[in-house]
Amino acid sequence: MHMAETVEQRIEQAAAVPEKQIDPFLHDPSPKVLKALLTNRLLTEEHALVIANRRNLSGDVLEAIAKDRRWAESYPIRMAIAKNPKTPLFISLSLARHLRLFDLADITRDHFLPLPYRKRIEAMIIERIPAMPLGIKKTLARRAAGNVLFTLLLSRDAEIIRTCLGNPHLMESHLFKYISRGNSLRETIRMIAEHPNWSCRAAVRMSLARNSQTPLQSSIRFFSRMTAQDLRELYRDPLVPVTVKPFIHRELWERGLEALPPAGGETVHEMDEADDLAMETLLFDQEGTGVDAEQDTAEEDE
Repeated sequence: MHMAETVEQRIEQAAAVPEKQIDPFLHDPSPKVLKALLTNRLLTEEHALVIANRRNLSGDVLEAIAKDRRWAESYPIRMAIAKNPKTPLFISLSLARHLRLFDLADITRDHFLPLPYRKRIEAMIIERIPAMPLGIKKTLARRAAGNVLFTLLLSRDAEIIRTCLGNPHLMESHLFKYISRGNSLRETIRMIAEHPNWSCRAAVRMSLARNSQTPLQSSIRFFSRMTAQDLRELYRDPLVPVTVKPFIHRELWERGLEALPPAGGETVHEMDEADDLAMETLLFDQEGTGVDAEQDTAEEDE
């Protein structure tokens, strides 16, 4: 069948076109033609899926497919409509409730979809997390992003935390948020401090240095890789544990630099013999446990 040139003629054709001649109509630019095509009883699920996957449709066409009883039990069509950026929000959310967990996780990572929609899907997943089996949580930790990934990072299971830290969707902002929490777990902080990727990030090191749960040995290792400006900032920061500040002072002193004078009334934190002994003990333990002592070159102070 030759497709007519006018929309009115194509509407008439689409409603009655034989199954073998439907394909050209699936890509028609007119929403009216597509709606007429949806009334064609010869339209198959495969045809409807082609339309549902189009990204240049109006929302009412996608809504019409979603409400068609012929496709009510079709998971591929549900998924296609739920992942289409042009689908009305109320339709997407109604379909999302019937999607599998990991398909929902994929939706949260799709930045072509509206942010309010992705946030609602994240909330749906987070609500399910407490009742999930451990194996499902571990798999989700590999695939999740955003608030779902952060929620999993709050776990007390070391394997889940380790998986979260290896997730390519994890961002520095997630770790900064976690490290800055008043109730962050010591073991999680230790795992972040020892992670080969995250422990090399300057912003993460600065955050860890301010956290009282960070192992002193890790903080001392970080100081040797920091710039003088960062060290001075930490030295004057009231959030930095008092037990850590003598080692910052020592690092600056070994570079031939001085810490900025403390504000009025503040204590000058210098190394004493006990601190020297503690530092030697830490360094000895570091060598004995095989902790990587390789140091990044600090930026030269001008």
